Amino acid sequence: MSRQSNKEIYYISSFYWKNYNAASKAKMDIERIFQSESFKPINLFKDGKNTRIFSLSKFFQFIIYSFFGGKYKNSTVFFQNGTGIDAILSPFIKLAFRNGKRIIVIHDVETIRLGRKIDFLREKIVFSKFTHAICHSQEMADFLMEKIGFKGQTIVLGFFDYLISKEITKNIDNNKLEFSKDTRFLIVYAGNLSKWKSGFICKMAESGYSPKNYKLLLYGKGYDGVINEFLEIKGAYSPDELPARIQGHFGLIWDGDDIDKISGKTGEYLRYNSPHKASLYIASELPIIAWKGSAIFKLIEEYNIGFGVDSLLELESKLENITPEQYETWRNNIEKLRNEIINGNRLRNVMKAIVSE
Repeated sequence: MSRQSNKEIYYISSFYWKNYNAASKAKMDIERIFQSESFKPINLFKDGKNTRIFSLSKFFQFIIYSFFGGKYKNSTVFFQNGTGIDAILSPFIKLAFRNGKRIIVIHDVETIRLGRKIDFLREKIVFSKFTHAICHSQEMADFLMEKIGFKGQTIVLGFFDYLISKEITKNIDNNKLEFSKDTRFLIVYAGNLSKWKSGFICKMAESGYSPKNYKLLLYGKGYDGVINEFLEIKGAYSPDELPARIQGHFGLIWDGDDIDKISGKTGEYLRYNSPHKASLYIASELPIIAWKGSAIFKLIEEYNIGFGVDSLLELESKLENITPEQYETWRNNIEKLRNEIINGNRLRNVMKAIVSE
């Protein structure tokens, strides 16, 4: 990536847990992409046993540079939100990089996701300190400008990248399932399986719903509902390993408590966000099923890599009408997109556009 006028490009180190969390995978992948572009790190966190821990000494050093040094003032910096102390860090980021581009890479907008007044006040402060925001969708970009009052430039990322190794790629190729009209479809749902996040799964199981032409495979932790014939718990794996473990025909994107409609804040959040599980499914070469009202469904339509539903009760009839030719088209289209995502080219293209402005 070219540097203009020999100005350096930096990134602020991220906070994340080293566990089965998809959010940690997204942050770690983005740091790997920064590193592959030889961006210079500003490490405000140190590595603990299972998490990154905020370093007060490193922060004080950064404050000194911000106030008294001109080291960063004309340079570009990338920052991933979700450190837990964004409102403390962001004013110093603005001060240190006061004449340069300050880009925030958004993982979540809590004002939308949780809807609390404190989130609105905090995020209004945070976003005001940046010149550019990399958003999940145009809907998220519009929300930032219209509701949060963001005055900078918004850039839509769409799908997140999902970096995987060559070894994992080989295992995915060996796991592909054949499609035929007599197939009982295996639909994968990966993520947080707890009732507060994925209550629709419990509702499906408890309702006695028993589809004849598909089975739901659950990858993740936290499910404590009823187990019946159409549900199968496949276990939890690290996000780096998971694409090689998944076997199925489709990946499902749905949230909330209901099966006949999207409901609750987690469900409504789908109107704005790009779930990281969409990128997981693409990396795993699975066509995607999503709620028609979600931001991600617009991308699924654009790239022709799956189909949408308004209700999970539509799934049986939709699956009945899928031809082997249609399924093959979806798979072929996913293969083209997958190469971008597993190599980090989605974010690289956005970063290149910003840096070369």
